Amino acid sequence: MVERFVDRHLERRALEDAWASGRPELVVVHGRRRVGKSELLARFTARKPFAYYVAAQQLERDQLADLGAALAPLSTGFRRGRPPRLALRDWDELLGVVTAAAGKRRIGLVLDEFPYLVDANPALPSLVQRWWDGVGSKANVMLVLSGSQQAMMARLVSEEGALYGRPTRRLHLRPFDYFHAAQFARGWSPEDRIRLYAVAGGIPDYLEEFDDGRPFRDELLRLAYSPDGRLFREAPDLLRSEFSEPRTYETIVRSIARGANTPALIATQAGLSGANRTTPYLDRLMELGLVERRVPPNHATDPRPRISQYVLADGYLRFYYALVDPWRSAIQLGQGRHVLDEVSDVTLDEFVSRTFEDVAAQYLMRLSGAGRIGTLSHAGFWWFKGGDIDAVGMAGERLAAAASVKWRRTVAKPADLYDLRRDVAAVAPGATPGLFLFSRSGFDRNLSAEDTVTLVELRDLFRADLEYER
Repeated sequence: MVERFVDRHLERRALEDAWASGRPELVVVHGRRRVGKSELLARFTARKPFAYYVAAQQLERDQLADLGAALAPLSTGFRRGRPPRLALRDWDELLGVVTAAAGKRRIGLVLDEFPYLVDANPALPSLVQRWWDGVGSKANVMLVLSGSQQAMMARLVSEEGALYGRPTRRLHLRPFDYFHAAQFARGWSPEDRIRLYAVAGGIPDYLEEFDDGRPFRDELLRLAYSPDGRLFREAPDLLRSEFSEPRTYETIVRSIARGANTPALIATQAGLSGANRTTPYLDRLMELGLVERRVPPNHATDPRPRISQYVLADGYLRFYYALVDPWRSAIQLGQGRHVLDEVSDVTLDEFVSRTFEDVAAQYLMRLSGAGRIGTLSHAGFWWFKGGDIDAVGMAGERLAAAASVKWRRTVAKPADLYDLRRDVAAVAPGATPGLFLFSRSGFDRNLSAEDTVTLVELRDLFRADLEYER
């Protein structure tokens, strides 16, 4: 298993630009837990005059003591040997040390897991604001505030937040799409790379666990269907780390994973008293990037869309609660191999087929970014009364691309193209979008002469020229 650092081209460039600007910079970095913020920041700050501190859930005095050690190498009196350990009494003194160090050269400070520092001292955002308005915004310094508690990070820079209008840059690290997730498994076939994305989602911390020098099935058994497997343990641990009442949240997540997609259905499956009871839980799950509220692409710009579905935004959680959690007791008893035999093939293929629709939408956006089709504003699944289209690409409110997506063991046929044309006519009469057929198993020879549709095989999904971010 080889440690890899994949992508983040745009985010790395933004951080390097901030450092090279020579101006005071206050950068806010946020994203869900395990998405790779700390790894990105650690690599960015390496070999630069940065103090990098990862906060823990501890008392403020202990945090200041640890920060004294982190800041010591930047203190103006340090030259050689073992750096001093600064005895910092409060945040004003700490920020004063930063100001003094920035008087000699450009320096940086990363406060990772910033919300833990705020938990210990709720006044900290106001202290940082006062320092920034007074001297920080005139100092030769780059201050980076990073955190996984996205709701708190958003409040910091909202109109009601202490740091409103102060950040010079904001970076939101999102999970990888299928393309970059697949770069963790270059040794596997295109099919297994798609399966990996369906199982681990786009979270680098999970993707790194897989060894592409071994068969995918063996790795799935080791990581998800063994009592000591990382992906067997991670989902409950993740929810316990985020919520004070994890059981209710887990029940809601489990309901969504098993098909409930409206507040009423979720409440019924979760055993809650009504749809209104689920709303606060769903809002919190969306704040953390674990759940998303999807709307048909033609309603994406509506401020209050009336048609929506709640889905798990995290591919790993979808996999765990659909195909691992129901078998948890058997796996704990060492029966994981038999469980995997049970869910393999048909059940796993049905699960992966839904992820393959997401992959198709992401592929359309990659074609757009690489300049191989017209510019798309967004892409996704379009459902309507009487049917659906697996993946569409929108240029504003115009339907620009439409796709039929087949994860099955038989080839795509002319009938699939006929159905796609019928559905396009139903939702956008008169529209002439580019048509695409995605197939796991290839195409009927009668489609090869069809010049009004683009046929996408699995190997096409991983073409090097799709990495437009470079």
